[in-house]
Amino acid sequence: MWLGHDMIEIEKQGKPAVLLASGRFEQGTIASTRVLGMPDLRYVVVPGILRNLTPEETLEQVEQTFDTLVRQLTTDTTKDGAAPHKAQPAGIERLLGEDQLDALDEMNRQYLERDWGDGFPLLPPTPQAVEALLKGTNLPRDHVLCEVPPGYGLATVEKIAINAAMAGARPEHMPVIMAALKAVSQFHPEAAEAFLMGTSAHASFLVVNGPIANQLGLNSRVAMGPGRENQANLTIGRAYTLCLKNIGHWYLGHLDMDVMGSVRKFTVCVAENEELSPWEPFHVEQGFEPGDSVVTVLITRGEVDVSDQGNPTAELLLKNIAYNSIFCTWDMAAVNGSVHKGSAWDTIVLASPDFIQPVAQAGFTKQQAKEFIHHHAKFNLGKMMITRPLQPETVAPQWRWLLDLSEKERDEILMPIRESPDRYQIICVGGSRSKIVIMPSHPGRHESAMVDPYRPNRSP
Repeated sequence: MWLGHDMIEIEKQGKPAVLLASGRFEQGTIASTRVLGMPDLRYVVVPGILRNLTPEETLEQVEQTFDTLVRQLTTDTTKDGAAPHKAQPAGIERLLGEDQLDALDEMNRQYLERDWGDGFPLLPPTPQAVEALLKGTNLPRDHVLCEVPPGYGLATVEKIAINAAMAGARPEHMPVIMAALKAVSQFHPEAAEAFLMGTSAHASFLVVNGPIANQLGLNSRVAMGPGRENQANLTIGRAYTLCLKNIGHWYLGHLDMDVMGSVRKFTVCVAENEELSPWEPFHVEQGFEPGDSVVTVLITRGEVDVSDQGNPTAELLLKNIAYNSIFCTWDMAAVNGSVHKGSAWDTIVLASPDFIQPVAQAGFTKQQAKEFIHHHAKFNLGKMMITRPLQPETVAPQWRWLLDLSEKERDEILMPIRESPDRYQIICVGGSRSKIVIMPSHPGRHESAMVDPYRPNRSP
């Protein structure tokens, strides 16, 4: 996707550009260049992914396509290929069956063939269901709330309601769903493209703070699983996912180029356990008032499940977080000279009250806990450089001495896995027992939006 962006910038300067696209990414190339505003950008397909090949293999592939590349550069040609995946225009459809259940089955068959769903049975977005959901917000149905990445489709309130209806949402869920979409729309385009269009299993993670969580019955304890207790969590997360797909054009193989996928892409929505947390809530750290209802979209890229049994002091509890954090993705952005572009990584720490309370009782503030974790979360630089290879041409000047070290010398250096203590986000989730879930985040960090502007009888 980044290459497509670069090629478009070259074309804007009046110079012809042709993109080399791996065969696996041809549909993604078509879709992404369309999103970026140049659907006619020329490209040439090569079989393999160039960065995963040896220099000899790369040269061989490029030589095979050289004549085609020259032809694309020197002639006014339009590329052949499959049309980009398009969501069907909204409208009223009549689906017939022997009875209502048969008609519902037919709806699900057709909608899933169009890739409008998440693989589970959808509820029918009838005019009555959509009208009921529209009463859950103060905004008119044709109001454009935002542009939803990665395809930047226009999210009208009615389109959001249609997708929320298919997810089984209730009217009171609408303001939270809308706030989540507003938050994801606020990501910088490069961050949004990286986490929604990348080949890794990046996924949204929704955290709800403030009075709205209790009002909707959102679970803040065992909040990340199936069952009755998590009905509101699951429904809101599902509605958000369907909006990403059908408004943001987030279709697998087109704008979603994930190689393996993850169950986390069935979007997780939790409430922070503010009642049992001794520290300021997550949204207050970001500048909101304690009484504000806020939805935050974080980016996750994996999950480490950690138990703590027998550590009697706050220091040992925090070291447990630090030592398990090293199993998350290591951050080499500072070394590669890209921190100034906002490419440093975060670590999301979901900690249960039974874990946080002893730490707070020992006198640690949340910021002090982050500083302690950062100080102890260090790893072998040699291994970090193998899993996150350095690019000699981009290494920051103050780190170029690393290129002259042997592997053994690099192995003797311990380096913090994150840029600073502020790259750790501690959120209180869970019930009894000392438990932690650690998730690496993606550059771009997180974005938040308030719920109240979208609630009935509130000012926009």
